[in-house]
Amino acid sequence: MKNLKVFAAFLALTTMFYGCSKEEVDKEKDVIVTIYEHTGYGASVMSRVLTEPLLFSDNDDNEIRTLTDIITEGINFRENYERGYRFTYKAKKVWMNNPPEDVSSIKYVFTEIVSKEKIILEDSEEDMILFVSSETVKFSPRYPSEYDEDGYPKVYDALFAKKEGTTKWMCIIEIGNFEYEEGYEYSIKVKEIIEAEPYSKRYALVEILSKEEI
Repeated sequence: MKNLKVFAAFLALTTMFYGCSKEEVDKEKDVIVTIYEHTGYGASVMSRVLTEPLLFSDNDDNEIRTLTDIITEGINFRENYERGYRFTYKAKKVWMNNPPEDVSSIKYVFTEIVSKEKIILEDSEEDMILFVSSETVKFSPRYPSEYDEDGYPKVYDALFAKKEGTTKWMCIIEIGNFEYEEGYEYSIKVKEIIEAEPYSKRYALVEILSKEEI
């Protein structure tokens, strides 16, 4: 009888530990990830400096979002990403049971490139109206990154602007012929100029529509 009780206790402990181990295994799913030809704007939760995170989606939910505070493995985007191109990859989408602090609970393990397609094929110009905030923001460009003489990433006091009719903010280091004064909100008409090869984007002032002291 004693041996039977010992065996039952051992069986219960084994079942409990097996169940815990099984629950702690990360869930994963094979997905196709798209990395888009344009970047977004945002910052890590640990930083007050805005930068240019990649825009991506996967075929699990097809939502386009920024690749911010998300762990990626199997690829170095600083070496592989090119503006103006759209990339698709095979990857494993992993729901981590015990993610590190201050990062998403989902990570992506990239396994294979599927395609690289040039999307921006022609030079273009577009007139648009921008609202420019009364305060600048700290901004460090990426893809390519810029470095100072000591090897640290350059940080600019950038204009904080959004296109009329949208809610998405942009960081713009300079708008040609626009003399900005901090403490004033502006509505300005600009020309967005995109060159396809090599990819570049810049803005030139067309007209100041309003200037209001805050």
